[in-house]
Amino acid sequence: MTTERERARCRERLEKLGDSGLDSESLRREAVVELQRVIGFDRWCSPLADPETLLPHSGLAELNFGPGVPRMLELEYSGDNFAAKHVVADRPHSAGSLKAEAGGDLARSPRWDEVMRPAGVGDVMSVACRDVLGCWGWIEAYRDSSDRPFEQHDLVLLEQIGPCIGSALRRGTMYASLGGFVESSPPGVIVLDKDLRAVSWTAGARAWSDALPSAKLYARFGMLPSVVYPAAARARGESSAVIAHALVRAVDGRWVMIEAAPLDGEREGEIAINLRSATAAETFGLLCRAYALSRRERELVELLVAGLDTRAIAKRLFISPHTVQDHLKSVFEKTGIRSRRELLAKLAAPTAD
Repeated sequence: MTTERERARCRERLEKLGDSGLDSESLRREAVVELQRVIGFDRWCSPLADPETLLPHSGLAELNFGPGVPRMLELEYSGDNFAAKHVVADRPHSAGSLKAEAGGDLARSPRWDEVMRPAGVGDVMSVACRDVLGCWGWIEAYRDSSDRPFEQHDLVLLEQIGPCIGSALRRGTMYASLGGFVESSPPGVIVLDKDLRAVSWTAGARAWSDALPSAKLYARFGMLPSVVYPAAARARGESSAVIAHALVRAVDGRWVMIEAAPLDGEREGEIAINLRSATAAETFGLLCRAYALSRRERELVELLVAGLDTRAIAKRLFISPHTVQDHLKSVFEKTGIRSRRELLAKLAAPTAD
């Protein structure tokens, strides 16, 4: 068992790590190594999050039940709420353990009983890496069935470091350069059967899947991109009238919109997954959130994207041209850019259809 001093030093190291400027993959791997040293666990996963829908994507993992991950995600997003990722991301306390939340009876969790128990997993601990602007990912740790459960001080440590890791992941969204215009690819469609197994797909879907982060990991596990399964589970749930979706960054800089919707008619019970280039409007909200733009700053940028100049913006917003310039200066400082042209290139042009 670690001491309070060791946990405090771990927290300090992780806070420094959060300020290091590492890319999101390196950051998550380094954070896991530090937590393994202090908390103690071997298996883990760490996906990123769409902060709007709380669907996981772009996962990193070291575990021995990879082929069971699709079913685990399906169960988790179909109502198995014990320490579930989207649940801890949306409540006051951002960390939780499966055994504690299941009242000591792990079998109350369908995803543990069906997927993790056969793999020898005991307790599961999850933390939402979130800051005041949203949840940007998770770290989930697994202890063996022969190990002791996670303890309250482990959860406290995770809850303390969640905001700094979350802010670092958000900055990763900000700093991932668009890298200039990348030609859009045709959309792709995957059809899933009632068990969420792919039964047909288009060439475009395969191309998009190969362009997503962690594609090699998914291929090793014999699964589709991880976001497909929770999206499909949501799509066939009670709120299936609303298309489940997530915005994901491809490895070449493109933004990909992944959507899931149930099929009717003879294919009822199956799910269609659509993968396509995200529009400028779809990426705009995420980037404004990532850069912490205020409501007024967002309104100003929207008008810039629409082609208005300073005088026209001032008239539309009922403010002076001087105030427009002040807001624009703040936007430049937050986004780290120096000109209107660069701002428009970052927030609009490369993602437009």
